[in-house]
Amino acid sequence: MNGLLIRNAVLCGFHHRHDTGLTDILINEHGIVAQARQNLPLHTDLKIIDLNGALLSPGWIDMHTHVYYGVSNIGLHPDEIGPRTGVTALVDAGSAGEANFTGFREYIVAPRSYPIFSFINLGSIGLTYASEVSELDSLEKLNIDRLMACIASNPGTIKGIKLRASGVILRGLGIEIVKLAKRAAEEAQLPLMIHVGEPLPLLEDILPVLGKGDIVTHCYHGKRWGLFNHQGMIPQAEQAWDRGVLFDVGHGAASFSFDVAERAIALGRKPFSISTDLHARNVNGPVWDLATTMSKMLAVGLSLEEVIDCVSSHPAELLGLDTYRDGMIGRQARFTAFTLESEPVTMKDSQGVSRELNPVFRPCYAVIGSEAVPAVSRSSCPSS
Repeated sequence: MNGLLIRNAVLCGFHHRHDTGLTDILINEHGIVAQARQNLPLHTDLKIIDLNGALLSPGWIDMHTHVYYGVSNIGLHPDEIGPRTGVTALVDAGSAGEANFTGFREYIVAPRSYPIFSFINLGSIGLTYASEVSELDSLEKLNIDRLMACIASNPGTIKGIKLRASGVILRGLGIEIVKLAKRAAEEAQLPLMIHVGEPLPLLEDILPVLGKGDIVTHCYHGKRWGLFNHQGMIPQAEQAWDRGVLFDVGHGAASFSFDVAERAIALGRKPFSISTDLHARNVNGPVWDLATTMSKMLAVGLSLEEVIDCVSSHPAELLGLDTYRDGMIGRQARFTAFTLESEPVTMKDSQGVSRELNPVFRPCYAVIGSEAVPAVSRSSCPSS
């Protein structure tokens, strides 16, 4: 028998289990969990990973990245921010449009042993030359018929539509393009992910267009005209949370504020998902990796269990991956092993504001099927 035996794991985020002791997990040669209990017998033909009391959760998922490496000018190589950093699934948020999606599928998704999904850009060219050439400042850059055909041809990979609803992108197109994007998402029966930031359109105009299951990314940005005005949280945001609009962190180079996140979470307005918006211009700070963003969210008021749900079961359910809510036996293994270290680290948000993070997440392994990939955090330098 060839396979993997994980020994001495402390399970975290598996809501069907209530034991707190050390657990061994046997994964067969097909990557399926065969057994999970204490003190499983050793087999000489198994690869054995002893976690020595480290935590094991459902596999971490980064819901907002840019990994169209070699095509988008901000694209990262997916392996740079995938299993090597503890992340078992990636979602690319709009790097590819319908005009260049075949390359994304064939050269980014297909060669990987771990899942990569897409929220396809509403604009045909995607983020080919991000911040230099807008993907959607004219209706000439939009072809709904080809978009729908692309979505229909890639149901396993395309999980939603992405629109960057910022004035610097739309350059004169406003709330009408948001409504068009919503209609397109409804036709495709997929969620719409909206990037919010610099108006126009205003956030209070965008939010009423969105329905249950749609996603607002960069929700805790610190720019003007965000979640809060001088009276408090804008009512449109409260109403959107209440009707099931999903709020995603999407840290990014310019889209996360410690203060805004802490203020919103204190009001009970917590994120659905924690993501990075990792790309070539922020991977060496202030974002670094998903583990660092998770540590920041722990510092602003989320519990350990909430952080893990926001990078595992919540996005997994949306993407159609196993959540392991009903158990792990008989299911394909996709786990992350990690520790929580009491080693104070100072990190910056997108506004340049520093906070001390303590504790911090440190990934050890990404387990994908019967393979255990050693993982480390990219933000190991205390002066980062």
